[in-house]
Amino acid sequence: MNAVSTKQGAGQGDQALVLFGLSKRFGELHALNDICLHAAPGEIIAVCGPSGAGKSTLGRLISGLEVGDAGSIRLGDRELTALPPQKRRIAHMFESLALYPTLDVFSNVASPLRAPSHKGLFDAAEIRRRVDEVLELTEIAHLASRRPAELSGGQKQRVALCRTLIQAPELFILDEPIGHLDAKLRHRLRGEIRRRQRALDKPTLWLTPDTLEGMAVADRVVMLVGGQVRQVGTPHQVYSAPSSASVARLVGDPAMNLLDIWLKQEDGELQALCNGERMTLPATLMRRLAAQGKPYCTLGFPPLHTAITSTASAGAIRAEVYAVEPFGKYSLVTVDIHGARIKSKMPPDFHASVGDIVQITLAAEHALLFDHDSGLLIGDPAADTAPSSTNVPHRHYEAQ
Repeated sequence: MNAVSTKQGAGQGDQALVLFGLSKRFGELHALNDICLHAAPGEIIAVCGPSGAGKSTLGRLISGLEVGDAGSIRLGDRELTALPPQKRRIAHMFESLALYPTLDVFSNVASPLRAPSHKGLFDAAEIRRRVDEVLELTEIAHLASRRPAELSGGQKQRVALCRTLIQAPELFILDEPIGHLDAKLRHRLRGEIRRRQRALDKPTLWLTPDTLEGMAVADRVVMLVGGQVRQVGTPHQVYSAPSSASVARLVGDPAMNLLDIWLKQEDGELQALCNGERMTLPATLMRRLAAQGKPYCTLGFPPLHTAITSTASAGAIRAEVYAVEPFGKYSLVTVDIHGARIKSKMPPDFHASVGDIVQITLAAEHALLFDHDSGLLIGDPAADTAPSSTNVPHRHYEAQ
């Protein structure tokens, strides 16, 4: 097994979700391989990864819509692995939304409470109260009498979200729940849903390709790449110390800059080369490069921790401006270093033109080194920078 228990503290209660060795193949494709995870009651776990990583397949396995090839699924004291979907007590919002086309918005949202499995549990007044509450939360109360064909894509997504949130299951699975909404509403709903889900004291899996969204809502983030868990950690841990270069490429907007560096001795001096050209790097960074013991590695550094000037200085790297994108609160500047493109977040009043020759400096203390062959992080800066906690152990997974 390539994973261990990732519990968040002791005394988790009776309704924790536990996945152990979960695997699924579609023909020759390994959609999921040996997935192990522990989600505590009230905990929101964001499962992040690119398209095709296995996020939706994981959700379908847990809810019983797909049958796994190996592994087990437990929810509290119940073994779910062989149970049919209707007996698992899971509320699953699908990426495809799956609305009833002949029902209006109100009836679509109310449908789980009117299902035979809930017969007699809620009277008409209670159903209306619950439906009205979630429609107000998602700002679609005025659409209650419309049918899905009369709704926009974002409105349909909110109906599907309401239909999931109105339920009282033992586990929530939200597959890209707010991806089609406008930015302002998306930002508001992240906080509202997070507050609501934590108060329910049930585990929630939030499946999304948007790592920033996942970090904003989650207590912990699972990085899923190629059907394998590459890292589990708090948002701070995953952002500040991605376990591998494959994770670093997915974290942040823009993501971490990665440069392949070769080292060689010339005239008794260690030199760093990028695409065959010599680079001048800070002395502290050169010492770290030398200490990793290999003639090549991958250097990672966040766009936020770089600076661009027109004046050369010790440790600065000569570069050519490739693009400038003003975003109002900052300017995103892309520069070319010997054929490698890196990005830097600069103040909004930064001025440069395409083709300008500039000097870029890196904050050596924020630079990360990754093994060139395995992609794994060299060292563990999170041990020094992450907030102290005995409840959230940091964990590295094998990178491939």
